[in-house]
Amino acid sequence: MRRSGRARKIAACGAASFGMTAGFTVGWTMSLHNRFRRGIADGVREGARYSGEDGGSMEAIASHLRTVPFAPDKPYLYSLALAFGPDLLPMGLDARRSTAGYVYPYPPGFEKVTFTSLDGTPLVGMVGLHRDGRRRPGVVFSHGLFGSKNQNYVLNPALEAFSGWGYNVMTLDLRNFGESQKLSHSPTTGGWKEGQDILAACRFLAGREEVTTVAAVGYSLGAGSVMNAAYQNREHPYLSGGAVAWNGYASMRRMVEYISTRPPVTDMFFPVYIAFTCLHEMRRQDMRRYVDMPTARGYLDSKPFCADFRRYMSDVVAPYYGRDEDEIYELSSPVGFISEVETPLLIVHAEDDPICPIVEMEELASVVSANPSTDIWVLPTGSHCAFDGFDRRWYWTVLREYLDYWADWGQGAPEPAAFSAAIGEN
Repeated sequence: MRRSGRARKIAACGAASFGMTAGFTVGWTMSLHNRFRRGIADGVREGARYSGEDGGSMEAIASHLRTVPFAPDKPYLYSLALAFGPDLLPMGLDARRSTAGYVYPYPPGFEKVTFTSLDGTPLVGMVGLHRDGRRRPGVVFSHGLFGSKNQNYVLNPALEAFSGWGYNVMTLDLRNFGESQKLSHSPTTGGWKEGQDILAACRFLAGREEVTTVAAVGYSLGAGSVMNAAYQNREHPYLSGGAVAWNGYASMRRMVEYISTRPPVTDMFFPVYIAFTCLHEMRRQDMRRYVDMPTARGYLDSKPFCADFRRYMSDVVAPYYGRDEDEIYELSSPVGFISEVETPLLIVHAEDDPICPIVEMEELASVVSANPSTDIWVLPTGSHCAFDGFDRRWYWTVLREYLDYWADWGQGAPEPAAFSAAIGEN
């Protein structure tokens, strides 16, 4: 389909808004990424693996992790810049099929793979395996809305888990994101189908002879997807090493309403709303070239910046999967099933999260208190998936020790490798 001149201008303006930050983003972040890959450590921390002697209980590991000091000591906006700055450019590029996954390549030794989700949807992932004859645990990392496996907040922990902690790792592009969107048009559901994507990645990683247990870590949309995976794990038991959900949500319907509603200019969510609106419009214009669903025409042919995420759910997602819109929301909302999760699940949130407001955790907490497999931990600050920028040492310590607690190291854990620069002082 040939795009109109106006549509081309909209796409160009959206790309330009991210291009303005290209020099800073690529130069600054690739410098950090290169230091990371060389294993240069500023303020290297000597660390021992934590493993309880209680046979493994969520209460024990959660209590232990709460003793790790959380001490942000930098200006708020600077902390946000540390966390979000590196991903401004790739987020814009990942909104379109043709430019997804252009930045932040994985180092040699990682292999790009294609695999299928539990419903047969083709997906793309990156796999890093230690081929030293020792079986090790694995961990799958999942991105958030408008994200991909190639973004800094997914790539860095994956590389750290692989090179610093000795894990086998896998990252994936959820359906309709990153390079996976090049293989099919399977719309985003907000957690239901994405949970199946994560379980399929766990299945793929667990199928390698070098891998023992497999954990999953998700951010934002990836967090909701990990919660869905932990629940669906009862029927598809591929997630065996625990799960971590960073800054997730309780109700997908409420989240769709929230990110589709323009907030006051003074609201902390306002700049994110503008960014989401631009990314959504870039994605919609891109979809017009390859989506031919009759039910989606109203959404695709809307005036620029008039179609919101609610229209996407009703006109694209529900018809594609042959489900009622209300059912899609219900299947994707953790509040409806979190009390039944049996897989060890740690949910970490911040009171000042502007994207997934604290009410999301309050609702989850109201139904999860009696579930010994799930723990919700709310910190006073950290914004949205930005803990690395607020207190890097705390973030890496908590993530590593939680994963280590549930991991099966086979013949024994290797000696801790020198941590990368990401573990050093901020």
